[in-house]
Amino acid sequence: MEERIRVSISEGVADVRLVRAGKVNALAKAMFEALVETGTRLAREPGLRAVVISGEGRAFCAGLDMGRFAQMSGPADPTRRAANELRLGTRSHGIANAAQYAVLVWREIPVPVIAAVHGVAFGGGFQLALGADLRFVAPDTKMSVMEIKWGLVPDMGGMMLMPRLARTDVVAELTYSGRVFTGSEAFAMGFATRVCDDPYAQATAFAREIAGK
Repeated sequence: MEERIRVSISEGVADVRLVRAGKVNALAKAMFEALVETGTRLAREPGLRAVVISGEGRAFCAGLDMGRFAQMSGPADPTRRAANELRLGTRSHGIANAAQYAVLVWREIPVPVIAAVHGVAFGGGFQLALGADLRFVAPDTKMSVMEIKWGLVPDMGGMMLMPRLARTDVVAELTYSGRVFTGSEAFAMGFATRVCDDPYAQATAFAREIAGK
């Protein structure tokens, strides 16, 4: 797990860092598994008061690692492909499959989870940020519901989480277009809680404030 996510806990605050910086913290099988394992562990962590989740390097998370995703999508034979797609879609975590639970598990942690978002948060990376209770975002962060580019739907929890934060017509426009928008725009639409020059520093300070109360 530590090859994909690094966790440290100090004074009740868990610092969760995606550490696949060379791939802009893109999501592949190992990252999905590490997210689920980390979230599940923190949900049971005694003395935990707040969580900050961020990405190492130049971005929060660039979304699916499309090279790995192509491998996961299965062989050319239609029967085997259908079987593989069924396996990927199995509801293994309540109402969710494993990829969806990598996002939704953060909503099951019984303390506030703050996403510190910088660089880019595309596709699955944007949905991962939505899984947090709060999002502190740099003004120049580039975000997108990018799944439409590959003919996909934002089904890692995004279809459930986005309408809780923004108007349904805004959600539809972003989902149908896949256009890139900034952190400042995200705040105006309701997806960002705060816009700040150093999201990680402010998220950590706020988490420590929560932990002290």
